[in-house]
Amino acid sequence: MTENERIATSVIIPALNEERVIGQCLESLCRLDFPREEFEVILVDNGSTDRTIEIAREFSARLNLTILQKRDAKISGLRNFGVSKARGAILAFLDADCLVSRDWLKNAGPLLDRVEVGVAGAHYRIPDNSRWVARAWYGGLETEKQGELAWVPSGDLLMKRSVFERIGGFDESIQTNEDCELCGRVRAAGLRVIGDPSIAVTHLGTPQTLFGFYRAIRWHATDGFRVFLRELPKISNPRPLFFGFYNLLCVVGVAAGVVLAAMQKGFGVLIVSLFALILPSFLLSLRVAARRRKWSYLLPLTVIHIVFGLARGFCLLEFRNLR
Repeated sequence: MTENERIATSVIIPALNEERVIGQCLESLCRLDFPREEFEVILVDNGSTDRTIEIAREFSARLNLTILQKRDAKISGLRNFGVSKARGAILAFLDADCLVSRDWLKNAGPLLDRVEVGVAGAHYRIPDNSRWVARAWYGGLETEKQGELAWVPSGDLLMKRSVFERIGGFDESIQTNEDCELCGRVRAAGLRVIGDPSIAVTHLGTPQTLFGFYRAIRWHATDGFRVFLRELPKISNPRPLFFGFYNLLCVVGVAAGVVLAAMQKGFGVLIVSLFALILPSFLLSLRVAARRRKWSYLLPLTVIHIVFGLARGFCLLEFRNLR
């Protein structure tokens, strides 16, 4: 049996200037409890100007590693390009700032063997030294969000090549939301998207500050409205979009209230708008804190929910996303 015939799984990693994390990611793959000759790692670089490729090459003797370059491509294009060069019947999509557990591939196999499963993955684990923003918002998501899901993040998404080819791969016309969009087509094909904490990965890029969280949500929502319009009327989770729109209206109300207050026309509009902005975030946070039985998270979650809504709302102002 040749080496090509033994490759069962292809791990595909897109990268752009990841020198800070790529070594840790590849090191975690070296520690997999999985026969080295049965999986390959394909790093698709998007024109890094730092030491990403240099660091990756140091792992060539320890992994079946292929380094490809595809400049000026969206992340979907990088993943699709990696698939075009892959040899495995199983495709495992991993981000460069993620660390896998020793049993990652071993645990994924039985999930994908189920004929009704189109995608298996998990929401991310947070790093051990995470700060309050990460702990309150992302902590424990890999166990909370398991079973049949609407989507799993593309930084930890595994599927059979046959399914990938059947649905046409990642949509290269969008910059973000590519994982949600792909999972939507998988479900439309009559297959299930499964989340399982046994294949969760640790996301080193988990936002740790409110500003970092705002930037991450703003980025991930870049093509959210576009995907929403495309999937009407079958979209499964319109709530983040509506929440963003609601928060945007509240901000307009707050701004109008400030103007009216400055004109000495009273504080009524300002007070009502602030109350309208805070109340839904408080109620959402109350539900989460009650479910987790962590009441100390109530205030932090309220603040984070407001920031989330503002990030989603301001993203709606970027009309270029509708093109």
